[in-house]
Formats: sequence, C-alpha cells, structure tokens
Amino acid sequence: MRCMKILASAAVVSGLMAGTALAGGYTFKLVHKIPLPTKRGHGDWVAYDPGNHDVYVSLINGMAVVSTKTNKVIHFFSGKEIPAPNTMTYDANYIYETAAEGPGAGKVNQVVVISKKTWHVVDHVNTVGTSPDGVFIDRENHKLYVVSDDDNWIDVYTATAHPQFITKYALYPEKPVSGPDVANLYGSTIFATDDCWVLKLNANTGAIEGKMNYECKLNKFGGTKDMFRENDDALWVATTDGVQPNGKKAGMLIINPATLAVEKQLPETSGVDAVAWDRGLGLVYAFEGAVPGFDVYSIKDMKRIATVKTGMAKPTHSGAVDPETHMIYAYAGGDASLDVYEPVKN
Repeated sequence: MRCMKILASAAVVSGLMAGTALAGGYTFKLVHKIPLPTKRGHGDWVAYDPGNHDVYVSLINGMAVVSTKTNKVIHFFSGKEIPAPNTMTYDANYIYETAAEGPGAGKVNQVVVISKKTWHVVDHVNTVGTSPDGVFIDRENHKLYVVSDDDNWIDVYTATAHPQFITKYALYPEKPVSGPDVANLYGSTIFATDDCWVLKLNANTGAIEGKMNYECKLNKFGGTKDMFRENDDALWVATTDGVQPNGKKAGMLIINPATLAVEKQLPETSGVDAVAWDRGLGLVYAFEGAVPGFDVYSIKDMKRIATVKTGMAKPTHSGAVDPETHMIYAYAGGDASLDVYEPVKN
C-alpha cells in the first residue's frame, strides 16, 4: 500500500506539470488524481450523477463509484458482479450497468442493477441482444433502452429493480461493419449512431424517421460516436475520424436535428469516443484515447478552443463533468486513475 501511495504522489506531480492548458479564456488545471481499483488500460464509461454527486466509472474489472465530495472511491463492484462492464445510466433509485462479454456459449450479456440505497446488486438481467453497449433511460416513462452491438438493435425494458423486456427496435444499416455505439433520448426521439450513420427513431414505436450517412473513415470500432444536443438547431456528434475536417475527414459534426444535415465540421485532435458538456460555461469536452486527453469546444462560437493532454495517461477514453462545480472527470487509463480538471477563468 505504501508503494502505491508513493507512485500516486509522483503521478500527481507529473500530471500537474503536464495537465494545464491555456486557451479560450480558461486554464484547465489538473487538481486531483484519484487512484482507481483496477489495472492500467482501457476502461469504458464515466457518468456523473447529480442526484448524489457521485461519478460512476466502468473499469476493466468492474465498476467504481467515486464521491466528488471526497475525491475517493466509496464503492467498488468487482468483475464477478459486473463482467466486462460497458456503459451505465441511472435514475433516482438504481444504476443500470451493461455487462458485455459478447457472443459465445457461457458468455455474460446482462443489465446489472445496483441499488443506490443499499449499494448492493439487486438483479442480473440477461439481455435479448448480444454485447449490450450504450444504455440510456426515459425516467419519466420508466423505460430502459439498451443498444445491442452484435445484434444491431435496441432492446427496450422497464426501468425498475427487475427490468422486464418489452420490445426491440431494429437499426440501420442492416449489415454494419462496426455496428451501433451509443444513443440518446431527446423528448420522444432517439438519436442513435451506427457505422457512420446517425438515425432518428420514434422512442414509442421504434420507427426510423430519418437517417444520414456521414461517410467517415470506418473500421471495426470506428464511426459516429457520442453526441450532445445543444438545442433544437444543433446536435453535436463525435466521430473516430479525427484530425482536420477537410470534406473527407468527419471530425466533430454539428448537425441539424430535424434534417440531419451538417451545419459545421470542427477538428478533432484524434478520434473521439465520449463527450461531456457544461451548459453553464458553454463548453463541450471530447475525450480521445490517442492524444491522450480531451479537446475543448466553445458551444457559442462553435470552435475548438483547447486540447488538454493528460501526459502518460493513455488512453483517455471517456469522461464526465459536474455542471455545478464545473469539474471535469477524465478516465486516465494509463495511470488507472480518474483525473479531475478545473476550468479556471483567466
């Protein structure tokens, strides 16, 4: 334990030296490096819960709950409880984490339900689709949506302690290369990503009401990724086709939610997987494994204003933001830590 503390302290010093970026009227300063109970490498998802001010982190070997008040891991669910963790969502009572070992006999593909009252796993629900990836929730109507990567559809369940299967929604194209990734619900419309497509689905019927192919560079894990809806006029969609948008490279897409037409393309330092946004400061954060670090965009100006590098912490695959304190939580896979950045107004 003592050796771990010494290494962590050294990492803080190194990170603080490498983790400050100045641009766009803000300095992004590394203020905490929270050690995670996992080995170095790829984790999948980070989410901030405003209900309890905790951050949920999908690790290689389970899931961690981090208190933003103490900057410490307060709960840990092992890989036995959550095999091959992917993404999560939550409501007032439960966390819904997807476990995705993929196709094959004996493989686990589940929604794992965790009580926020007792911090115990209350159910393991086998998903109808294989490799449950993105998961999102309709809290008002108590519906849980789970994107099935290998089966190219969205499962719909009841959002309860013991989710029950309701139906499934087919996605497009019919034979994808990389398949679907994450999706989000805005009102009664689901915006989903699949290969280099963005799809609009009716959340009540599953009917595809619009689709657009952005012809980005595509590979097994590439394509259109996480998204953020600014308002009725702008949907920001990240892609794994980074560097500079020049008509052939997609970059960060700003599209019209009604027509799905591209309004503007912004540069990405490398391919992006997850995005987080702070409406209060008007900033979008795009997390990138190859940098490693994250790009910062101004919502108002629709431009990239900074690239924050996390030093040796490759990959920086995902992250979240606390909209009240404006702290940014970036998963530094190379350090097995959750790096906390503070945007300081110059």
